[in-house]
Amino acid sequence: MITGGISGSIGPLIGFIGNTPLAFTTANPVIGGAWTTMVAVADVFLGLLITVKAMQVMYGQSTGAVYLPVSQFVPRAILTAILIHLSALLGQDLILLNNALCGLVRADVMAFINQVNGGAFNGGQAAGISAVLTMVFIFSLLRVILQALKRIVFFNVLFVLSGPAFLMSFDAQTAPWFAFWARTYLVTIFTQFFQFLTFGLGFQFLIATRLTGPTGFLLAIAMLNLTAEIPGLLSRFATSAGASTAGIGSVVRSAVLAGALFV
Repeated sequence: MITGGISGSIGPLIGFIGNTPLAFTTANPVIGGAWTTMVAVADVFLGLLITVKAMQVMYGQSTGAVYLPVSQFVPRAILTAILIHLSALLGQDLILLNNALCGLVRADVMAFINQVNGGAFNGGQAAGISAVLTMVFIFSLLRVILQALKRIVFFNVLFVLSGPAFLMSFDAQTAPWFAFWARTYLVTIFTQFFQFLTFGLGFQFLIATRLTGPTGFLLAIAMLNLTAEIPGLLSRFATSAGASTAGIGSVVRSAVLAGALFV
């Protein structure tokens, strides 16, 4: 009874481990309204930057001071404006890509179960696995679920700030801040896929060994603990200084390369 009660209470939350609902992120009216407001703010500051840069060009042409050439200034301003207004579509597409990758992991796990078990779990097997995972939940599963929920909240913050973030790519002095946002944004989105992949591989290993009792229980705990360590490992990439000077050009090239790999 206790096991069934716990499973029923956390069942809806477990789905967040392998899926990011658009209703809680990019398709949410509150998040969309906040994004629209921040895009309007970014547009105002972009207009001010363009005005200042144009004045620097005119001053440089008249005095011989160093200034950004018009051939570079105009395309960069246009590209920045386009990316600011496409940032919502970009964020939504990245979420959909992450969900699709998690779907591949889910399909692989189900195919493995069908192969090893000769079909889906019967009632007794499903009850046994549910009992083990519910016991493990007391130690580790709650941590993974909370990480999934926190990731959604953090993504929403980064998504709302995507307009000002692309604005910072316009100037070389603020480009490092844009690079930091971009790395954090990508890590936040795809952390779920790496966590779900780790969880799926561990679950397949647990089924393949056919171990029950204390050994299977400890393996399940280790699987979830390793899954919970993934965000900390990936966060090192977001805080690294390796791409601190990366500008908008490198991000566009990376996006084109990523698109070519998945198309």
